[in-house]
Amino acid sequence: MKRQTDLLQLTHGSEDLGPELDFLRELWALDHALQKASKRMDRALGITGPQRLALRLVSRFPGLPAGRLAGLMHLHPSTVSGIVQRLAARGLLERGAASADRRRAALRLTVRGLESLGRPHQTIESVVASVLAERSAGERKAALLFLRALAVRLEAP
Repeated sequence: MKRQTDLLQLTHGSEDLGPELDFLRELWALDHALQKASKRMDRALGITGPQRLALRLVSRFPGLPAGRLAGLMHLHPSTVSGIVQRLAARGLLERGAASADRRRAALRLTVRGLESLGRPHQTIESVVASVLAERSAGERKAALLFLRALAVRLEAP
């Protein structure tokens, strides 16, 4: 109960606006915090949050096609194309032909890209990992299911 009280004190504004507006306010605060943290990462590490996520996904799935990366990141393929181009230009990622279909690009980390992931630093994912570690498995699962359901509903026509 103490943890929940502490968490409520951290919210952005103490006015009770009702469940929908309170939740939306916190979602917008999260979006803003993610943008700010990504800019801080870019200044400190030379890589944004989405760029680091792309590197992490390619490290987990070597040879990943760019279209699949876009799907995993829930971003438009043209957005991911720009991310891939910037990472490739910096020597962190390389695009090669997929073995089965030479027209499709297979993404792989370079040695430099792999080294960048191995250095300890404050990243968005390290903050997320820290907060997740403070929550029970049930809380993590419920939050993930809720976020997925909300995203699916918002994407629906």
